Amino acid sequence: MKNEYFPCKLVEHEDYCSVITSDFHFFDDYFGEKGGGGYSVEKLAKKLAKEHHLNKDIRFDSEAGMFCACSKNKESLLQLCSLLQEITGSEDLYSSGKNTQPLISLQEAEKLLLKGFVLDLKTEYQEEFLRNVPFPSLTKKQQEYINALEGGTDEEKIHASKRINSEARTKTRKWDNYLSHPGTVSIFLKAIDKETNSKVYQELIWALVFICSRHLPDLRCKTCFTEALENKNATIRWLGLMGLEELYEYPEGVVLKLKTDKSEKVRKKAEEMLKFGNKREFPVWMFDKENYP
Repeated sequence: MKNEYFPCKLVEHEDYCSVITSDFHFFDDYFGEKGGGGYSVEKLAKKLAKEHHLNKDIRFDSEAGMFCACSKNKESLLQLCSLLQEITGSEDLYSSGKNTQPLISLQEAEKLLLKGFVLDLKTEYQEEFLRNVPFPSLTKKQQEYINALEGGTDEEKIHASKRINSEARTKTRKWDNYLSHPGTVSIFLKAIDKETNSKVYQELIWALVFICSRHLPDLRCKTCFTEALENKNATIRWLGLMGLEELYEYPEGVVLKLKTDKSEKVRKKAEEMLKFGNKREFPVWMFDKENYP
């Protein structure tokens, strides 16, 4: 069903309505490399509301993680969302057209995911998962980004990595999201393995860290993050630590070596990780606790 309030969602209250969004990656092309959040979108919306004489009908109540505009006049909110849509593009750009559901129950699929990719790397479980959980459908934008990672120019790879990073930060694990599927991690690992440009490599690592943090803490990334600890670039070493921290467990020995790193932020991150141990407790929204210790 088409959402006429895209890029926001309408929420109806007793005596007023509001439109909200936390999907700030819709605005990536507008805000550029710095990205945007709730306050950035609010500033843009206020500008549009003033230019189109909607400012008297609408009040704003945003925070860093969510844009929110409220009004008793639903038509004013619809008009504001239409103006925002002129900037983000239509919903069709971000809609995959269909949802690809697992061929087995979600509970069984999650057990296979945990045994094959998250808590352990058992090949038989990986193969069974991939047979029964198809790669999710991609939107036009997402397909562009994947194509860039697989065969784009350095500039296209950097742009795609930053856009995927932005999307990974504003969404969390869902079965129908490509960021939550091991196939996407495979694409990143292949791209990282053959990358020779340090700037591209850094952006690929950045995106993979947030995929592990918000979608799929895939143990196959352990080697990639560990290798990053040997990089001459301090930011990449720091990202390697960030990535390892998102995994179920990591070798403390490689982190211990970085307690004496020449970079202060690397040293501090290593000390922080060693203080809290190498076993990660996953957020309640990521996995069903009945399926893992």
